[in-house]
Amino acid sequence: LDKELMTESSLFNPLADIKVKVQSSFMVSLGVTDRAQYHGKAHPGTFPHGTPRALGTVQARNKAMFIHSLASISSSSQLRSTALFGHLGGRLVVPNTGVSLLIPHGAIPEESSWEIYLAITQRESSLEPEGPEVLLGPEVSCGPPELAVSTPCALTIPHCAHADPQHWSIHLKRRTQQGKWEEVMSVEEETTSCYCLLDPYACHILLNSFGTYALIGEPISDCAVRQLKVAVFGCLSCNSLDYNLRVYCVDNTPCAFQEVVSDERLQGGQLLEEPKLLHFKGNTCSLQISVLDVPPFLWRIKPFTACQEVPFSRVWRGSPRPLLGAFSLERFSPATSQLCCTVSVRQLQGHELLLHVQTSVLE
Repeated sequence: LDKELMTESSLFNPLADIKVKVQSSFMVSLGVTDRAQYHGKAHPGTFPHGTPRALGTVQARNKAMFIHSLASISSSSQLRSTALFGHLGGRLVVPNTGVSLLIPHGAIPEESSWEIYLAITQRESSLEPEGPEVLLGPEVSCGPPELAVSTPCALTIPHCAHADPQHWSIHLKRRTQQGKWEEVMSVEEETTSCYCLLDPYACHILLNSFGTYALIGEPISDCAVRQLKVAVFGCLSCNSLDYNLRVYCVDNTPCAFQEVVSDERLQGGQLLEEPKLLHFKGNTCSLQISVLDVPPFLWRIKPFTACQEVPFSRVWRGSPRPLLGAFSLERFSPATSQLCCTVSVRQLQGHELLLHVQTSVLE
């Protein structure tokens, strides 16, 4: 993977190819803005910055194109990029994750070249939030940590918070050499060693030193919202009369969804409907997942599985295993080749989503 990334031109975009629009001249100088647009070929499966992440039901053609595009997402669980950088600088990305590192012109001495890496730890994060705190995005490492840059670099980390300062207090934390985590700053404040710019989907951080960083959120009120991507996958079971539906609620970040797609591919699963965005409130209410409108004379859902409830804490704090609902449907005849139903995902006293499933059942 590293060798491939070293020769991938889109990982090494010159700073001259960056358009910026922001009030802060300091951020402009590094090409990091709340509406930054990066030129060059987009990585397949990456959600473009500035486009809606909440994907609703669209025409069948567009839906098929979206689902087909997921085939380009690597099944590898290695979320790491490495490249050589010189005095001109450049931009290193981890494809399909929304994570990137911008190295400005002059940060590396002339006639020098450094091998720099960018890595993501998603499921096995060493950070354990305290009290009401929750992890809002992936744990990201850039390095080597012993390198010292003469100009701050810009690290972009996606997050899943509906970042309203009235409902969230969001902080940046860094892991020390002893393996402990320390707070660097609140994103609402500025310090002499770090500067953050929070946009609706990512946090852009100016760093004087490499290391391991993560975004932590503490809800201030019950109206704090964690944005979750809801997706439904399906596949035939070993018994060809049964069809399995699996419902996931994951952080609304590209890297979290990439892991689900990779895992489902290994199980032979197929995405049945475009993912939708669920606004999950911090009101301690649980999540209910139901399968509705099953054709009565063609299919039946196995007893005691039509409605499943997931505790609030499991959804709010996230889980290394993001599967939240599993349903088994049985067709009465092998001649039945179509499945149509509706999956309802709703938080009690909160938001509800309906995902309409229509798929061919192929043996």
